[in-house]
Amino acid sequence: MAHLKQIDLWIIEDNLDYRELLAEELNMDASIQCSQILGSFDEARELLKTETTPDLVLIDLNLPGTHGLDAIRELKQKHPMLLSLVLTISGQRKTVFEALRACASGYLLKSESLESIVRDIHEVVEGGVPLSSQVVPYVLDSIKTPATTAGDELALNEREVKILKLLADGKSRADIGIELSVATVTVDYHLRGLYAKLDVRSTTAAVAKAFRCGVLS
Repeated sequence: MAHLKQIDLWIIEDNLDYRELLAEELNMDASIQCSQILGSFDEARELLKTETTPDLVLIDLNLPGTHGLDAIRELKQKHPMLLSLVLTISGQRKTVFEALRACASGYLLKSESLESIVRDIHEVVEGGVPLSSQVVPYVLDSIKTPATTAGDELALNEREVKILKLLADGKSRADIGIELSVATVTVDYHLRGLYAKLDVRSTTAAVAKAFRCGVLS
């Protein structure tokens, strides 16, 4: 399906060669416009005082001056509708969790292909929370049993949590059906219930939403 609205995007990345190359490649996609490429969040902060706020910022974490995590927190406070999508080298568990707690809209590694980055940019704008496949297991491993207070509030049952784990492990709907000894249509039924409870439209968004609500630690 064609994307009707061009996405206005700022890149905040201290590596000059990388940010210029990334902007050039992203601008080749007709659905994306990199209107600003900046070397620090401090530059972005000043521009946001006078420029039209973009749809999202693609932001590194290890920035000179204001660190990326602090930048994400500030953006959430001052520009709550602006989406922050992390694109960085570090895939350490602690860093991933800190970024999600700071209200990052997704977490990508620079090892991702350009095609993946473009797809994830659209997923963010459409309400998803993309995570690089290398960091999904960190989040998955932190799923608690649904006996927690947060789990009770979300009304997730044991079967839904199990399906979420299997999906994040890369299992197909058919594989999950075999694992749980149920038909694929039954898996689809549980998925609809899971996504409805979490008010999401994708597996990664479900994992991130559960994390933010306390089902993930």
